[in-house]
Amino acid sequence: TDTELTDQAVAAYVAKYATKSADTSGTLDRALFCRPCQGRGATVLPHGTPLPCTACDGTGQSRPLPRLAVARHVRQMIRTCWELGKLPEFAHLKLWKWAHMLGFRGHFSTKSRSYSTTLGALRAARRAWRTERARTHAGLPEPDPTTTLVVGRWDYLGSGYSPGAALLAAHVWHRRELERQFIAEGGC
Repeated sequence: TDTELTDQAVAAYVAKYATKSADTSGTLDRALFCRPCQGRGATVLPHGTPLPCTACDGTGQSRPLPRLAVARHVRQMIRTCWELGKLPEFAHLKLWKWAHMLGFRGHFSTKSRSYSTTLGALRAARRAWRTERARTHAGLPEPDPTTTLVVGRWDYLGSGYSPGAALLAAHVWHRRELERQFIAEGGC
């Protein structure tokens, strides 16, 4: 459009995608930079000579941008963050490091006590509201603040993992073992 592009408009545009879950917006759920070379595309030998990173073929990316399983629009925003982040005037923003989050680092909502409310206060209010709603729905009397409720019956339901949880735990253990073996054999 012919309207002026303001900082506020750009921030709102990025926030639209950054506040959605990774599945909803199509962004990535993990960093895009190559861990062995820290996104630089090369490792520096002890005497100062740069050696191209073999893990990323010198791109600095853990996965090539064209092969990312994201929408074309999101891929272009990731590419833009990656390229802007490599420019000296934007180096302090580390956009390349946060390209998978469209350059937005951190959590979208505040956890600061200096704002009007905190996430903890919101959770406490929601918990109190749901507890009161469940109490009235069940037809229970008002709780007496001077009385302690004692539950005198316990039922043994079993121990260990459920069959599904056991399968997931075995899979996680197996993946970690493979990672340990890979690292022990000199992998990246």
